[in-house]
Amino acid sequence: MSTPESIEKTSETGSLRDKGTELEKAAVFEAASSEEGNVGLHEFDIAKQSGIRVTPEQNRRLARKIDVWILPMLCLAQGLSYLDKTALNYANLYGMKKALHLSGDQFSWFASIFYLGYLVGNYPDSWLLQHFPTGKVLATTTLIWGTIVITTPACTNFAGTMVNRFFLGLLEAIVTPGLTVLTSIWYAQSEVPFRALIWYSFNGWAGIFGGFVAYGIGHIENPQIALWKYIFLILGGISILFAVVLWFFFPDSPVDARFFTPEEKVLAVKRVAEAKLGVKNTQFKWYQIRHALIDPKTWLLFVASIAAQIPNGIVSNFSTIVIKGMGFTTLQSTLLDAASSGVQIASLLIAGWVCMRFTNMRVITMAAGNITCIIAAACLTYLPSEQKWNRLIAFWFTSFQSVGFSLSLVMISNNIGGFTKKTFTTAVTFIGYCVGNIIGPHFLIDSEAPRYTTGTTAMFIGYVIKTTAHLALGLYMLWSNIKRDREQGKVTSYEDQLKGEEAGMHDLTEFENPYHR
Repeated sequence: MSTPESIEKTSETGSLRDKGTELEKAAVFEAASSEEGNVGLHEFDIAKQSGIRVTPEQNRRLARKIDVWILPMLCLAQGLSYLDKTALNYANLYGMKKALHLSGDQFSWFASIFYLGYLVGNYPDSWLLQHFPTGKVLATTTLIWGTIVITTPACTNFAGTMVNRFFLGLLEAIVTPGLTVLTSIWYAQSEVPFRALIWYSFNGWAGIFGGFVAYGIGHIENPQIALWKYIFLILGGISILFAVVLWFFFPDSPVDARFFTPEEKVLAVKRVAEAKLGVKNTQFKWYQIRHALIDPKTWLLFVASIAAQIPNGIVSNFSTIVIKGMGFTTLQSTLLDAASSGVQIASLLIAGWVCMRFTNMRVITMAAGNITCIIAAACLTYLPSEQKWNRLIAFWFTSFQSVGFSLSLVMISNNIGGFTKKTFTTAVTFIGYCVGNIIGPHFLIDSEAPRYTTGTTAMFIGYVIKTTAHLALGLYMLWSNIKRDREQGKVTSYEDQLKGEEAGMHDLTEFENPYHR
């Protein structure tokens, strides 16, 4: 891991406990431009001065409270954003493409333009979360995007729907990047992988719910409007109702949580601070942008994100069409698509549990999920058409693609210090996410129906590149920790741990914090 010059000059081999005052000042205070904006610093100082340590029982009690009050809202936000952006998948089955007189390429652009809006809104949305109360920002954006979804049936041509989808992406760009950062604000480092993959698994739960909604809509007798319009009206209405819940019940941080007592707020901040990454800082810091730009982790995550989302751009928007092309009916396709969501949920929850239960398993788990996808994409591409059930099972197993991407978000939550650097790294990762999702749908060529060979080959290549980037990320982080231990000594004592926590609470990046591993 690269280290700023001020730290390098004072680094020596040996125990961190033996380092002089000069290093401590550089590590803890030099890069912090101001103490203002460090959310939770007051509570951390109370814990430090009182010598408070969070016991395992207190950790479990606080985690349970957060699981009850915060985690369901994270899950619903993720699930509803996924449902609303992939409503095209179901609308396509019920004649939206025909009703708007679209060509196959034009319909693919509906999927791509969403991610162009996502790309534009990505960092501005994260900036809003950094500078303003989280619940109010999430509620406002959810209300607006729910309204946009409800108005989709009013679009009567290609141009109007393109504008609608662009602004939907612009608003929804706050969700997954924002939840990535928020998870590290609320949960202790060891809890982040499982909780992050729980809320990310709501892509799958949403897929199942959406499949059953679409199946039910397909049985409406004598509909008063076109069937595809019901999908947008129902899903948009649910999002608007959820916006009201967020406005009144989602706090900015543990410090503002009404469900915590004053004592619990101190403990909640202390246990998050133990990751040595701080809680939240409301000030924008340009030097942290520079740190992110020279950090190899940023660019490995970026490349992996592009490679991961090319297959996702195909699967998330055209899964029902691909399944139908295997020889199934429209209604069968909606239910069989729900089964792939079940595979996604199971893979995410198992992966999250493994990473919570065992240390240093994230990269190995990412690799396992990626290799599963490589095999599945190869089977989907090369198995003969008459083996429709084998090809369907292979398609289901491409849902393991979520494991690698979601755990790469955990890497940001658990391994990036400095709040501006963390939000910027998240933004760069999601630029890659947008690029992949913009490109992906265009590999599905109408003339290649029903096998879509170019699309499945693109999925295979994407999975291979993603696996390579994730393995390189793991090797780089291992090398960085070994190098730091050799040059600066290992973090072995509680005094060293406390210094690392204090550095994190002063919003230092992991480059500046010599106690971070």
